[in-house]
Amino acid sequence: MRFGLLLILLLNSAVAMADLTVAPRYEYIQGTEEELANRLIVKGKLNSTVGPFGIFVEGFGEFEGNEDQAFVRRSPSHGYLQEAYFEFNLDSFYVRVGRQALRWSESWTVPSLDVWTGRRWNRLFFDPLADQLTHSTGVVFSYARETYSLEFVGVGELAESYYPVPIPQPDVEENTSFGGRVKWNWGNFAFSALTAQVLTTDHYGVTGNYAFENAVPKFELGYVHDRKALENQQDRKFATLGCDIFWGNWILLTQVSRYETLVTNGLAYETSYYLTGQWNPNRHDVQLQAFYNPDAESNFGSFSYGYNITDYFTVSGFVQNYAGVSGLYKIYEEITGGTVVGLRLELSGNLAF
Repeated sequence: MRFGLLLILLLNSAVAMADLTVAPRYEYIQGTEEELANRLIVKGKLNSTVGPFGIFVEGFGEFEGNEDQAFVRRSPSHGYLQEAYFEFNLDSFYVRVGRQALRWSESWTVPSLDVWTGRRWNRLFFDPLADQLTHSTGVVFSYARETYSLEFVGVGELAESYYPVPIPQPDVEENTSFGGRVKWNWGNFAFSALTAQVLTTDHYGVTGNYAFENAVPKFELGYVHDRKALENQQDRKFATLGCDIFWGNWILLTQVSRYETLVTNGLAYETSYYLTGQWNPNRHDVQLQAFYNPDAESNFGSFSYGYNITDYFTVSGFVQNYAGVSGLYKIYEEITGGTVVGLRLELSGNLAF
């Protein structure tokens, strides 16, 4: 009886301290020759804490009116669970169990040290950047002090990546993966080193950045050993240089990556360039993205403008362009016809219960 009463009190406390955020949005997207999307997306987030215990759930549901395009993008109307985990937090130590964002890299391009994160390549780049990612399920042990932190990860279900038709969907491999990361902070300088065994690949890497008043230059170095690959394709390296720039109301993120990629006879080097920017004074919101890979002859560009009519309602329009001579970006160009225009109507709110 006492245990049941205690459980009821804990549940009531959790409900009382829960925050629920719901943000529905409607999108109409038109390609060069045909409609690409006519959809309603409802995104929700639940966050609750009771003492040292916490629960976090985030996901979104999609209702797509264009079934033909939903088939091509392999994104039918249903729900997508982004994160769902329990947390125990005690001073400098915490444990998280469940599906969670384990981002070991600040890079939005691949390859990177984001070894626990998958991508929804099937949905193109219509969604906000955070919704393009998928996350792994496992347990994380973390210990943090003022100048350093340690993190150990065990993953039972690795995040999947999804692709549009006609790229075949990769088979899901079930195997335990694990890794660890250590981070140091000395004044304005931050450095991290990590290692991870992800299925049949071993990952090693380091990152670093230095925070100036208006800019944060950073680097990322990675090495991958694939135990199942051919002998001349087992070892791959990559390096990324970037800088976050804060200029008035502008936030600019620049990035250059040099990496080895698989080809028929072994490995080849490619270079990619990426820029994203945001300008949001008052109720205005301007966002831009640009990606270019001269070696693969692929590029992507996006520009959007939004206006926050009220604190809970935003109207925005966007233009995107996809181009490529082979691979994923060629498929994107074939799906869209090259140029995309879209309208987005978004509501947001914070409901506490």
